[in-house]
Amino acid sequence: MISFRLSPGYLASHQPGLSFLHPLSTWVICLLFSLCLISCGIKKTQPANHTTEITGSALVNPALPGDNPDPSIIRVGNVYYATSTTNEWAPYFTIYKSTDLKNWKLINHVFPEGLKDMKNQWGENNFWASELVYDAKQNRIYAYYTAHNRETKGNPGLQCGIAWIDANKIESGKFTDNGPVIIEDECGAIDAFELQFKGKIYAFWKNDGNGCGKESWIWKQEINESRTKLLGQKSKVFTNDQPWETGLVEGACFFSQGEYIYSLYSVGGCCDAKCNYKTGIARTKDLSTGVWEKYNNNPVMVSTDKWNCPGHGTVVKSADDRLFMLYHAFNKDYDVFVGREGVIEELKTGTDGWPMLHNATVPNRPKAELDFADNFENDKKLNLVWQWPSKSQRPAMSFSKGLKLVASDDNHALGTFLGQYIKTVNFDITAKIDPGNVNTGICLGGAIFKSKWPGELGGIGISASKEGFIIFDNFEGSYTVLKETRVSLNAPVELKMQISDNGKQIDFLYKKDGEDWFNLYHTSFSAAKYVPWGMGYRAGIVVKGSPSQTGSFRSFEIKNN
Repeated sequence: MISFRLSPGYLASHQPGLSFLHPLSTWVICLLFSLCLISCGIKKTQPANHTTEITGSALVNPALPGDNPDPSIIRVGNVYYATSTTNEWAPYFTIYKSTDLKNWKLINHVFPEGLKDMKNQWGENNFWASELVYDAKQNRIYAYYTAHNRETKGNPGLQCGIAWIDANKIESGKFTDNGPVIIEDECGAIDAFELQFKGKIYAFWKNDGNGCGKESWIWKQEINESRTKLLGQKSKVFTNDQPWETGLVEGACFFSQGEYIYSLYSVGGCCDAKCNYKTGIARTKDLSTGVWEKYNNNPVMVSTDKWNCPGHGTVVKSADDRLFMLYHAFNKDYDVFVGREGVIEELKTGTDGWPMLHNATVPNRPKAELDFADNFENDKKLNLVWQWPSKSQRPAMSFSKGLKLVASDDNHALGTFLGQYIKTVNFDITAKIDPGNVNTGICLGGAIFKSKWPGELGGIGISASKEGFIIFDNFEGSYTVLKETRVSLNAPVELKMQISDNGKQIDFLYKKDGEDWFNLYHTSFSAAKYVPWGMGYRAGIVVKGSPSQTGSFRSFEIKNN
């Protein structure tokens, strides 16, 4: 091993773990490993009332399907909570719940109303890398997060805020935002993480040096108990100083095991088709020295034939003292069109004493579990899965025998848009609407070509009004009607988009009550051209027209093929 003053920390592994050992030896080593683990520093939790055993075969991936990058995970008692980046979409920062690390439910967001929930509405965009931590002494859950301060131009505007909520209110309450706490005047701060260790609380973060032509480092500084102020002086942890550590270091997580504090960290490009993300591991016995030992066999997690560019995650200890890591990766079957999904696997100790991931996870979640249906006629409020562009206020709407969504000419004349993750690249979008005076329909949302920022929404879709059907596209920056069919519509009608050939072909159909589906239009689609940087596509509903009018939706469905 080599000891030195460090380089970056983030994620986890491609080692075969214990598969090369005799089964009995494997069992013994795993047992000894479990006995030697200590809880200090690993997302401190309440003691569990009972143990729910989690077997490797019980894990299902993706754990968080769809566009869920930079995931974080904690355990409070027998319940796990996870969060993920929402990028240029509101509500900001998901909150998921699970009791078995297999079945996850979206239960809340850190900021459910988007910018309205932030202190002084300080964040404008770049809603990245939310990180949950549980403070058992206070019975509070804190969420560290990154956003770009609307009052600060350029890279220094990237700042880390902290919000909190009482743990018993996590499912229905609102976080209180402390606002930006970690600020780097030169290049900005991102990817904050907290470690509670020996009675002190430490905040870690990355200075975003690669964003302004500087060196990127992981930094550390003590923080007060209310998470409103950093204490003392900051100090360097490590940077990307090894030959394999290309470009930058970021997304470092930290946890304690035995006599060491470990850091899993990521290097390289994370977020698009050109990504080369890899994960390494480092350790130290003393946080105060600044001397870290990097693993000789780094990187410990790399791309496989199933997943591309894995990284940026956190480690949690289960009730039965096992370590699991939740991180993100692109499913290779979907290119980058779905986005980075949340993947979970177990860490086990190798013969050399280092905790390792097996780097052999496969996508095994049944596609039927990825389907979605929303009967708006039964709804009294909007399902948590729906999103809107991050710089916009929450769209106005009401529920009365369906969803009444207020129209607009926003989003480069696309209209008011509500969307949600796609989870495969071959699927049908269907909605039942009541044709009215405004164009009401369905849409595949991505990014305007050559837009200044990835949240500039573009889309292609089909809509209907009393006067007929329109196939529309504004991905090139202006609203274009691809086809218009004039026909009087005075009864509910169903609209459908069939996305096939891995996102490269789209058919547009409609169906009147009592009739068969009619294919109105077909087009090829350049999915690679319009996929937003760092994000996946969204499927959703759209209403174009005067803000004094509404579009009426009865139901919506996504079925994966």
